[in-house]
Amino acid sequence: MTQPYDVEFASQQYQAWLAALKETASLVTHNQSQAMMRAVMYRLRRCLAPDDVLAIANALPALPRGIFLEGWSLDEERFVPASPESFTAAVADDLKAHHVPPATITADVFAVWATHLESRKAALVAAHLPDVLKPLWPDAAA
Repeated sequence: MTQPYDVEFASQQYQAWLAALKETASLVTHNQSQAMMRAVMYRLRRCLAPDDVLAIANALPALPRGIFLEGWSLDEERFVPASPESFTAAVADDLKAHHVPPATITADVFAVWATHLESRKAALVAAHLPDVLKPLWPDAAA
């Protein structure tokens, strides 16, 4: 039985995101890019109020949205990073059992999102990021 087009397209689209992250972050495998994408997503949602979690999720395509929301609950323990570096250090700590992400992993994931989302949706994600993480969004330096 063949895959419905929507499922096939969503999978191909997400594979393109993982390939872009692999290239941007100079990773070796898609397993690394998937683990690192997921780690940034999970840590990011812990920094956000529920309305912001849902706004960002709604801006993501179906497959990344599902990954972003997987296992999330309204009473999830909050994480308030003191700086972009402390956020990325927390992501690295989440991954340390299996992967060592580059110091730029959060900015690399955000660069993939900014490039691969429609501009309106990318702006929505950027607007809902915690202030401390906004400097990591690609257009923030401009």
